[in-house]
Amino acid sequence: MDFLARYLALQDALNRYASFWRPAPFHIARPDWCVQYPEWAAQALALDDSEVERLNADNVALIDWAAHRLPALAELQALIELPRLELPGDAEPVSGHLAWAMPGRKQAQVEAFAEAVDTIAKPILEWCGGKGHLGRLLAARAQQPVLSLDYDATLCREGELLAERAQVDQRFVCADALYADTAHHLAGCHAVALHACGDLHLALLHGAVAHHAAAVDLSPCCYYRTADAVYRPLNPEGTLQLSRDELHLPVTDTATAGARDRRLRDRAMAWKLAFVQLREALANVPSTRTFKPVPASWLALGFEPWCRQLAAREGINVPAHYDWLALEAHGWQRQREVMRLSLVRHVFRRPLEVWLALDRALYLERAGYRVRLAEFCGRELTPRNLFISARQG
Repeated sequence: MDFLARYLALQDALNRYASFWRPAPFHIARPDWCVQYPEWAAQALALDDSEVERLNADNVALIDWAAHRLPALAELQALIELPRLELPGDAEPVSGHLAWAMPGRKQAQVEAFAEAVDTIAKPILEWCGGKGHLGRLLAARAQQPVLSLDYDATLCREGELLAERAQVDQRFVCADALYADTAHHLAGCHAVALHACGDLHLALLHGAVAHHAAAVDLSPCCYYRTADAVYRPLNPEGTLQLSRDELHLPVTDTATAGARDRRLRDRAMAWKLAFVQLREALANVPSTRTFKPVPASWLALGFEPWCRQLAAREGINVPAHYDWLALEAHGWQRQREVMRLSLVRHVFRRPLEVWLALDRALYLERAGYRVRLAEFCGRELTPRNLFISARQG
């Protein structure tokens, strides 16, 4: 794969179609493209719930749907296509003693990632490893010592007990991956990281290059978890400027969410949109202004207490009497519109995610690594299925 050519082609497409994906319908009720393409907006708003879920769960179908309205978008299909590293048919499942305390879906993800890793010839460093589930499996299969690094001391202690119980050569170090001196652990090792978020996996890449890690196998996640207000590409050809909100777009795919999770997602969105209306009416705060994440547990309070608690947190005075029924109805109406108009924005979530992965792959290639970029599993297991694999020389 010519990383630079695809990187530039995706960047060009994302820049040309920026008016479709930069404005978020959550903040802007009718993005400019709705005026430019009123029939497309009307068709999106008329979709039923099942069609919205179907399109949201299938990037190929989503791009096909958009290409019927704007044929030029069909070019995105080829740009996001990546090889799939299928799990071998004869692969042995994780045995019981290695899968202790490993949730079912997590176990399947760990197993698929481990199978995608080529021969391991150096000691393994598991970056941001939590309880060390991936490291424990690789220690048994590769017969290499593993050092699992994580910030959470409790997870490290639990991981040590699991490693001892499984009788594998795995040690733990409690350290902050974002500290510069932590990167010395990467020297000469084979680094692995499954779903390391934002700055954490960027620290891995920079540390691997600086300390000459022998190999890196990485599945990045949560690009928006970064200290920078604007994304800084890792390569000089990178000109795409991305805010944290825009970096959140690639991880809006909820293909694996169950019915209960989707109901909670919809309720949370409807109530947040209702609060935006309340905030604007009482404090003249524009809808484009964001607010801190709301604890999911607050949903159990009920609509009015939820709104009052959030208003108190945001410093907004709410009168004793308010038309809560009308406000909640407004939130649900806006939620319905946002879910449909966001389909057009979501057309670009995978192209943006692949561009971000290419930014990382190209960075490693320029540092002298042989790199491949692929999918280590299907989206039904996890939508965050990109796999960056690098070897020295």
